[in-house]
Amino acid sequence: MKLIEISHDNCVGCRLCEMVCSLSHEGECSTTLSRIKICRDEEFGNNLVALCIQCPDAFCLESCPSDAISRDNKTGAVLVDPDSCTACEACLDACPVGAIYLNTQTNTIFKCDLCGGDPECVKFCSTEAIKYLEETAELEARRHAIVHRLRTATD
Repeated sequence: MKLIEISHDNCVGCRLCEMVCSLSHEGECSTTLSRIKICRDEEFGNNLVALCIQCPDAFCLESCPSDAISRDNKTGAVLVDPDSCTACEACLDACPVGAIYLNTQTNTIFKCDLCGGDPECVKFCSTEAIKYLEETAELEARRHAIVHRLRTATD
């Protein structure tokens, strides 16, 4: 399985990843419709990239009362079925990284789907702040640590 790896230090805040993401999924360039978000941390002068890390124990999937969230066996991506989703927002509350969003115009939930295994954001990141890498023991351990740290902080 492959995962998106983020290097916050390499992000220059150009937001091209956001534009490419929303264009490929929604047909328009819009930061609010992007599945990846760039947040500027003015205090420390860096950019933070917010993106679904495809949690091993997907809390969004577990929280969904309508079974609209599933995991793609091929890519490992956690997917939202818009036809089954009731937009109850339980998944938004359950997500430890805050990477699930509500499109208020269509009242639908959306999140990163890894573009079916060929992420557009990775292709257009000229600084290599976003990479699509084979999961290693180190990447898996880092992903588990992030989820554990964030879940512990919110409990």
